[in-house]
Amino acid sequence: MDTTTRGIAEDLLLLMRRLNQADDQKLARDPGPYGHAQRALIAILETADWGPAHASEAIQHAMQEGCTLFDAMMATRADECGTAINGASTVNASIAEISDELAQQIADAIGEHFHGDRNYWPKVMDADWDDGDGRVIVWEHGVDEWTFLVSHGGRPDYSPIEYEPVPLPAGVWVEAVNHCALRVMSRE
Repeated sequence: MDTTTRGIAEDLLLLMRRLNQADDQKLARDPGPYGHAQRALIAILETADWGPAHASEAIQHAMQEGCTLFDAMMATRADECGTAINGASTVNASIAEISDELAQQIADAIGEHFHGDRNYWPKVMDADWDDGDGRVIVWEHGVDEWTFLVSHGGRPDYSPIEYEPVPLPAGVWVEAVNHCALRVMSRE
């Protein structure tokens, strides 16, 4: 999802929150302005390859938790795999092995976090791709210094954008293999 579309989606979510608080129940019901805003937001999420059920779940999560739509999308996507993407919610969790699903979830979170192009999305390599432990994510068309920014956040050289670190599941850590590859490993 590009930044303009993401901004529109967040604005629609804000509009839904305000309509939901309206005293006039004609505004806060479906069908009505609330329902129209919700359907528009679902349509936007569908353009980002989210099905209507998952889009509705992400919207509901964002409305209940008061978080951004992006955070809600990551949380609901993580719940599909049974692993919370927000490490703060499962502090003592341990992960014995990095599964294909978990590695793909982290690759998707990285692509979303850095607003990646879906045509050049981060890829999870086969488990036997190299001799090391864990799984390797390769992103040849990623943001400069993305392998460092995933863990530490910051601003790439000559960029006006400052990134936060990517929230990782509890029990997972990452290390750079090179400028376009990142190793995902369990803390055990």
